[in-house]
Amino acid sequence: MIIIKKRDIIFIGVILLIALLSGLFFRIVESINDTGNLYAKVIYQNEEILMIDLKTNKYKIYDTEYKNLIHSGLADEGIFYVPGKTTLDMTELYKTDQYAKDNSIVGIKIIVKDQKISVAYQESPKDLCQLQSPTSSPLIPIVCLPNELTINVYTDIESDEFIPDSILE
Repeated sequence: MIIIKKRDIIFIGVILLIALLSGLFFRIVESINDTGNLYAKVIYQNEEILMIDLKTNKYKIYDTEYKNLIHSGLADEGIFYVPGKTTLDMTELYKTDQYAKDNSIVGIKIIVKDQKISVAYQESPKDLCQLQSPTSSPLIPIVCLPNELTINVYTDIESDEFIPDSILE
């Protein structure tokens, strides 16, 4: 028979209250920093390679050694392809993505939809990167360690800091 003491119930209640208040605090901080702008920065092997405006799908490809591995031909539809360290076999993607097959794209497929970003295709153990929910929150980055890729969302970047005129093609 399990005996639950009153002090144990109070302790659990206090812990739950602290967790709830912490979550609320982070949401308040997030909304204070929110400028109305939503941008996602894609980082590959510790280097920023791409920034995407999650509201308009406008993007900026950074001048790095990876710039030629980024495909933005379907950017208007919110589809981008970026390099991934372990994503090399595209057989499964080619079955459902004619654009990727026609252009012999090798890499991770990223989708921007409803002002959220997600990974639609990649290869890694257990495909954990792909299973992460779409995000538009700075508190919930997408992390794909086997592919050395992270996607961070920012709401505190002013629109003049995002300059789509400097797109590299």
